[in-house]
Amino acid sequence: MTVTEWITIISLIISTLSIPTLFGVIWKNLSDKKKENSQKNKEKKKEEFQNNVREVLRQENEPIKQSIFEINEKLDLVSDGTLSSLRNDIKNCFYECVDKGYRTDYDFQNIHDLYDSYTRLGGNSFIKDIMSRFETLPTKDEYERRKNMKSGISNDVIQQIRVQKVRKSEEEGFTGGK
Repeated sequence: MTVTEWITIISLIISTLSIPTLFGVIWKNLSDKKKENSQKNKEKKKEEFQNNVREVLRQENEPIKQSIFEINEKLDLVSDGTLSSLRNDIKNCFYECVDKGYRTDYDFQNIHDLYDSYTRLGGNSFIKDIMSRFETLPTKDEYERRKNMKSGISNDVIQQIRVQKVRKSEEEGFTGGK
């Protein structure tokens, strides 16, 4: 065998071996590009889908946002009205006690409940002054003691008068007021 024959045989072997390899490389390259394009298409479709969902949600949420806005406006009006009513009730309770000259336990509990609601709704300090003045009002017992001290009547005498009134009303109740 001559060198030329050997070169021809080696060339044939190399070309025979390289054609499948070349096809393999080309096939792999095409396959990779197809996969890459497929992945890009999937990502593009996914992004389009997400954008469509966002747009639908935005459109669906618009009336809900508007309703929430309207509800909040009405809630503000109700809150303002409630604050005004509470402020008025606190003032009325205070001035009734001032007119009487004293406060009862009921007055104390009532005005403090009103004031608590008033402050939780964000009421201002105007009522705080009234509450401070309310705290200085005497209780009914203190008021009566002071009143009796001014008139010079002792607590014992007052108690006797109360007992006599109770007995008299009991007697009238038994006799039918005759």
